[in-house]
Amino acid sequence: MAEIIVQCDDKSGKEIYTKVIQTALEDLLLGKSIIRVEFIAKEKEPYFILGVLPKPTRKMIKIRDFAEIVEQKKQDGKTIYKLKITDETYVPYLLKKIHVIEQPSRFEIITDSEIDLDMDIYDTQKDFIDKVMDFMNRVFPEGMRIRNTYIDKAIVSIASERPFKPEEIEEALKLKEKLETMNTAGYY
Repeated sequence: MAEIIVQCDDKSGKEIYTKVIQTALEDLLLGKSIIRVEFIAKEKEPYFILGVLPKPTRKMIKIRDFAEIVEQKKQDGKTIYKLKITDETYVPYLLKKIHVIEQPSRFEIITDSEIDLDMDIYDTQKDFIDKVMDFMNRVFPEGMRIRNTYIDKAIVSIASERPFKPEEIEEALKLKEKLETMNTAGYY
């Protein structure tokens, strides 16, 4: 489970936010993918900063992960490939990258595009970032509709019900820098 740090002036508020963070991490199955979560609650202002330092989880999905070439033939100077789909999850991303001549069934695609089974089709990091953003939405109190999010090695978001002051944004960026420069040895 991720290390959780909550800064809140109110002791019971700190306990509640810690529990909300733990529950949201468990619900989204993110606990093992995140090294550290830091939450700064400035309830009197009000604004909130939530920072996440994920483990490196980038994985590129390649054609070979969900399809195989079952037939290959030359026709009119082009190579025609018949693909057998073994997992439909990433087919929409494949269809954006190739020219489909025919699709006899949802498990077969015939194309005259050059097919390399090691061709990158989809980056799973997008799904991970979407999950982290869902996590953040679950942690922030309702009414905090104005948000800025900074995504790099760490993901930090600041939320308020009013426009941010420059020093608040600076505090969020400092948290991002702190998370990104943490010694993460031993967390993998």
